[in-house]
Amino acid sequence: MVRATGRRTDRVVHGQESIRVALLIPTHALPPLSYVLPDRLSSGVRPGTVVVAPLSGRSRLGVVVGPDPQPGRAWEEISSVQNGLSVPPDLLEACLRISESYAVPLPTVLRATFPPGLDAGRFLVVRPDTDWSWEAGSVVSRAEIKRALGPDGLRAAEAGGQVSLSPAVPERKTVEWSVVRGGAEPDLGRAPRQREVLEALKDRGGALPSAALLSRTGAARSVLRELARRGAISLVRRPEPAPLFETSGGGEEEVEPFRRDAGRAVGRGGPFVWRLPTGEQPDAVAAVARAAVEEGEQALILAPEREAVDRLVRHLHRALPPGHTVAAYHGGLGRDRGAVHAAVRDGQVSVVVGTRAAALLPLARPGAFCVVDEPDGSHRAEAGYEGLPVHTRDVAFARGRAEGAAVVCLSPVPSLRLFAAGGRTRVGELPPRPPAEWPSVRIVDMRGSGSVLSSTLLDACRRIAAGGRRVGVIVDRLGYAAVVTCNRCGAVRRCPGCDAPLASHDGSRLLACSRCGLRESDEGRCAECGSDRLSPAGSAVERVREGLAEALGEPVGLITAGRRELDDASVVAGTARCVLREGWDAVVIPDVDSSLRASGLGATERSFRLIYRAAEVASDLLLVQTRAPGHHALLAAARGDYEALVASEVPLLRAAGYPPFAHLAVASLHGPEEKVLFAVESRLRPAVEAGVEVSDPVGVARAGRPPFWRVLIRARRPDPVARAAALVARIAAGTHGLRARVEVDPEEV
Repeated sequence: MVRATGRRTDRVVHGQESIRVALLIPTHALPPLSYVLPDRLSSGVRPGTVVVAPLSGRSRLGVVVGPDPQPGRAWEEISSVQNGLSVPPDLLEACLRISESYAVPLPTVLRATFPPGLDAGRFLVVRPDTDWSWEAGSVVSRAEIKRALGPDGLRAAEAGGQVSLSPAVPERKTVEWSVVRGGAEPDLGRAPRQREVLEALKDRGGALPSAALLSRTGAARSVLRELARRGAISLVRRPEPAPLFETSGGGEEEVEPFRRDAGRAVGRGGPFVWRLPTGEQPDAVAAVARAAVEEGEQALILAPEREAVDRLVRHLHRALPPGHTVAAYHGGLGRDRGAVHAAVRDGQVSVVVGTRAAALLPLARPGAFCVVDEPDGSHRAEAGYEGLPVHTRDVAFARGRAEGAAVVCLSPVPSLRLFAAGGRTRVGELPPRPPAEWPSVRIVDMRGSGSVLSSTLLDACRRIAAGGRRVGVIVDRLGYAAVVTCNRCGAVRRCPGCDAPLASHDGSRLLACSRCGLRESDEGRCAECGSDRLSPAGSAVERVREGLAEALGEPVGLITAGRRELDDASVVAGTARCVLREGWDAVVIPDVDSSLRASGLGATERSFRLIYRAAEVASDLLLVQTRAPGHHALLAAARGDYEALVASEVPLLRAAGYPPFAHLAVASLHGPEEKVLFAVESRLRPAVEAGVEVSDPVGVARAGRPPFWRVLIRARRPDPVARAAALVARIAAGTHGLRARVEVDPEEV
């Protein structure tokens, strides 16, 4: 299958040409620099080649991004070429697009394509001085050389070619391997156990870690020693193998209903969204992967969490026909992740399943990218966490466009921005698959009630528990926090400064804002209707658990990300992410209003998704308590009517100028107020393009920490927003005492 790709160029660069190199220094302040490529290094250098180049007297690792459009500016030469680390040209093109579209420093994006654990501070000793303690060929760290020679001595050694930057990935642990020896085999006619082990080793390609061979055959170690003594095998030390799994087959029938639609997407290429029940996603993933491997290509599956990655690897192991390899890729693999990276890059892996850390994993034969549970927030890294601050869906779209591969986003409730016209990428839709079953849904009107748990909810829990069945209770806050609502009109009491709901975090009558740290008493009147009938309604999981246990007269379980207690009880309370992983006879949401009436972009969409997913895991009953029983998203979710959500929310997004009908960037500026105001008013606002709106800085107070300022950038087209966001980052990088974090097209505002 041949598909058109969007690569800019992959032509070889010749000696003495001037080239642009993106040095791997993660900052907006340093654009790609110009260097001369000497004749001695010109063989095979092209865009994506990794090189070592000097900067301010130090050797730096960098990636060639193309010829210099203005030759003659370069005055320094490339020092060396690192052939084992190159970025494939099409993947380089995707990295350039991601950097430009989402205002992420290009070095940060390129670094995500490199092997994990890469040590870029190692030096090879080429020509040591007589008084050095290292011999030629030694490998030493930058810190070790600086301790011995000093900073000036290191610069002189680099400039004189005595040491050369020599980055490397961590070495893998070595283990014993059993390897079949060539030549005549010994007579094993009277040693059937030895013959059986030898034949098993031959069937596995003639080389296998000894521990794995013994595990497969059930033989004792003495059998291997005897085979080695008789010259049939050699016992040698080699690096342990990468954790790759060969597919066994046997589950192809389960995948068959999905193959036609998956094959259509992979065969055509381009981005698609596929609405189907959560429980059917593993088979849909297998169908997409199978369509890719049948074309001789690789598939990259992106899941939101490690647990989902491991489940999908196990499923693909039996859902794909024999003869293929599957591997997991996430931070929990440790050094194994580097081995998987190398195997995927070399084309030894048919299907790789990973978290967001795998989004830019180089593929030898890219055929399909599949984003599982596309709206999940874990697909986008937050500050301080591994991965890019870009949704993996958008990374996959950029890669699919540049590498000519299909992209399939799976979810029963996809992000609305995928369906509404005007986004960055036009997305096709595969035929949706409705859920086979839907539970009975009961909405309990809590207006006029000051209680947290209604009699209807408690009666339902008693009835279901008495029948030996189980109830999952979703409370998406930890601790005892509670928002304050009006019992008359249902309005939520909000912070006057940043509009976030005020909440009690310790059970006291003092309310606090989680965004700006404002604290005030919970006494007062409703700002909407003037009623003084205010009460806590947004209870958190500990408070709900205690209330249920007291009312039901029996222990109630707890499941959160950090705790599991009595999780086999008839009634279990927990956070949404934990409860929705399991199946229940009934699911209860005591307080949907904390989600339904939250402020910000996407709050209604997230509420719909919560209710819909709760209905998916409830076999008999879904019970929802609310003070807004007529809310359109609540009623649509109760019916499982995604089309109704689209019909009601898309016009609101268009009218409000929210993505995908406009594009946003949020810049968080940390530093003195006078510097923030000068940066925005004197440098940013005069420099942005026509049609780009820049809001006034809004201060955000934080309890016990210095405040910071937020600036919202908005425009109808995406590119001016990205350029303005990048400008904010460059201004901050060039201003002493000012830091900026920018997020383009955020999932929440």
